[in-house]
Amino acid sequence: MPDLERIKKHLSALLSDLKNLEKHKNITSEDLAKDTDLLWILERGIYLSIQNLYDMMAHIASADFNLKWEQYSDIPDLFFNEDLINDSERKLLIQMAGFRNRLSHDYLGLDLDILVDIVNNRLPDFRNFLKIIKDYCKI
Repeated sequence: MPDLERIKKHLSALLSDLKNLEKHKNITSEDLAKDTDLLWILERGIYLSIQNLYDMMAHIASADFNLKWEQYSDIPDLFFNEDLINDSERKLLIQMAGFRNRLSHDYLGLDLDILVDIVNNRLPDFRNFLKIIKDYCKI
């Protein structure tokens, strides 16, 4: 059984990050090119959102499935193999892990259009994964 208090802390942090990101819906690449403070806010918010999501998933995989992984991009396969997510969700999570790595290591080469797409169109994906985790943990 996962540590529900730990999961709840991550859930709360992720919900807070998503609310902050949602304040910036309808941004454009031009907005980000002109406003480096906003760019930093969105990069950090997206990074923390992905990190919180993966921290919860890693904890569940370790605590409940007693499984190990080499890198974050392996975790979606563990959840897929446990029938907690479907294949399209698995692929999306793998993309999220890759983007988290790019935010962490390749921040000088980020495509602003990707950040814009995430903020304007992809935040519901996080909420979908939150629901999966909340349903699994029964919280």
